[in-house]
Amino acid sequence: MSKTGKYLSIFFVGSLLTTTMLSPAYSQTAERASDAQVDSVFTETVQQADARRRNIDDLSSSDAQRNQLLGNGQTIDEQTTQAIAQTNTQQRAQPATAATPVINPNDPDDSTLANNAVDPVQTGTATTDEVDPFGPTGIRLGTYDLNVSLEQAIGYSSNVSEQAGGEGGAFSDTSVSANITSDWSRHEWQTNINGSYRRPFDDEEIDQPQLLVDTALRLDLIDGYTLTTRGFYNISTQGFTSSTLAPGAVDNPIQENWGGSLELQRTGRKLQLTLRGDVDRDEFQPADLGGDVTQNEGDRNNNEYRITARVGYEISPALVPFIEGAYAIRDFDQELDRNGNDRDSDIFELRGGVQVDLGEKLTGEIALGYVNESFDDPLLEDLDAFTVNGLVNWSPVRDTQVGLTLGTTTNDSTTANENGSIIYNGRLDINRQITDRFSVNAFADAQVETNDDNNTTLQVGLGTQYWVNRFMAITSQVDYQRFETDAPNSSFDATSGQVGVRLQR
Repeated sequence: MSKTGKYLSIFFVGSLLTTTMLSPAYSQTAERASDAQVDSVFTETVQQADARRRNIDDLSSSDAQRNQLLGNGQTIDEQTTQAIAQTNTQQRAQPATAATPVINPNDPDDSTLANNAVDPVQTGTATTDEVDPFGPTGIRLGTYDLNVSLEQAIGYSSNVSEQAGGEGGAFSDTSVSANITSDWSRHEWQTNINGSYRRPFDDEEIDQPQLLVDTALRLDLIDGYTLTTRGFYNISTQGFTSSTLAPGAVDNPIQENWGGSLELQRTGRKLQLTLRGDVDRDEFQPADLGGDVTQNEGDRNNNEYRITARVGYEISPALVPFIEGAYAIRDFDQELDRNGNDRDSDIFELRGGVQVDLGEKLTGEIALGYVNESFDDPLLEDLDAFTVNGLVNWSPVRDTQVGLTLGTTTNDSTTANENGSIIYNGRLDINRQITDRFSVNAFADAQVETNDDNNTTLQVGLGTQYWVNRFMAITSQVDYQRFETDAPNSSFDATSGQVGVRLQR
């Protein structure tokens, strides 16, 4: 035998002996792997990685046998994947697939697909949605903002004079408004101007001009105190339904009302306080009785001086019950009126209510009380009644606003030895924004006057507004009015409709 053949025989025999000697050691290693699975798995991981490097796709039969010796139902691939995820070894293996399905929180159907597409998140400055795309743009005047509007309408009424026996006719209705508001870091000044002029084409004597100017300055003091001063001027006409209009009047005489107030208020605390003083002036122009005959209304001119105190307690920011008391003096220019009565009087009023603030859903207040007016003339009985006053704004659903106004006032009389009357007012307004351009509004108004004739006025209406652009809108309105009274031949009704154009800036 040559030396080469001798060396090959020795190498072959040594290899067989080595294999025979290592077989028990391998069995012991497999048994230990059942107790310490991670080591054997790591071993198999290295083997599998080596097999992958050799592009071996299928496990050999020996690998399957070793997997069975591990006492584990998992395949070598599954063990390898878990080992890579747990031990964080530096092997180049593919990322592990989750053992349990991942639920996508953005999938409303609870899909188990983990990689559903989602909207990208864009960072940067957030944009603010415009509240009213057709609101007035306004005019900047230094530190003030000015908003103005003008509306011109033409309509027809079945009773254009709004009186018993009135005839139908066409009319023109013009309205103008302006609002000036300060833009200061502290304090506030605001002025509102609202005017209208309704003129029948066939009768200039029953035109109805109206103008209201209201201005207020609020000064923010310390510790939650504010001081507000207010002034106003109002000019309007007396309607033919007024119980104080001179009998036989053929026109609507002018009446003027102006005055002011000073109010000190503390808010932002549990205990809220308000103290206000008011001065009002009423003047009445002569009434035209026809045939160049007039009725002097100067005996109705008077001044009223009033002081009001209010105390509220904040149970929560949304609920503040309060109690309010007022004392007023009414002083007439003339000591005696046309009938020889002294109508100077003292007025006492007490009311209690609650103020509600639920944000955009519900705001306002409502109060119940009692009023008493005693006259200097012993022939005039005291005028007293229970009162209800309130102003509530409610939004039942989005883009819908409901407003409720309630009021109780005392009214003087021009009848001999009559003390006057109590007037209850109530108005309901509903506005629905159908689209950004188109809105619908409706209202219902009721007035009840408790006197010898028990006058009742009811009025309902429906209107629309369509914005052509931000500066011009087309408006329309239809309304019905009914006046009922115990006085003979004085009740009437009227139906009217109008269309117009509104301009704003």
